[in-house]
Amino acid sequence: MSPAVVLLIKLAVRLVVFGAVFFVAAKKHPKILIHNKWATPLIALVFALLNTAVYWALTPILNLATLGAIGFAMPLVANVIFLLATEKLFKAIAEKRKARQPVADAKAKGKDAAAGEIKPWFEIQGFFATLWMAIFLTVAHGALWLGLDYLPSW
Repeated sequence: MSPAVVLLIKLAVRLVVFGAVFFVAAKKHPKILIHNKWATPLIALVFALLNTAVYWALTPILNLATLGAIGFAMPLVANVIFLLATEKLFKAIAEKRKARQPVADAKAKGKDAAAGEIKPWFEIQGFFATLWMAIFLTVAHGALWLGLDYLPSW
């Protein structure tokens, strides 16, 4: 199999697994909010791309810089950063959507300003909710690493 096909398969599996983690986390934890349920695959795609590409690029650099001393904690730290970046991206998208839809437009349709409020598709409220989500994503990341990268020889 060509390396491009293998990479696409790995990315697709990560998309499904991370999508399941985001879906379950949003159902189980009241401070992890996905306001549009159809956006879950998109959120998982952004996180999977960050997790796959950036983590793959940074792992050798960080292992060399720390001489492997933080190798056990690096996936958790990286996933916290990727999770915050994903949340920030979706908040920025919501801000751009807000800027395009003025409040006067909502009032003209007979709605009040609160009803016309645009919420980000993905939101985490609080440090402990972020840490909780990052722990579950790290467990999923470890299972994916074991199942996709460590065990099989493509």
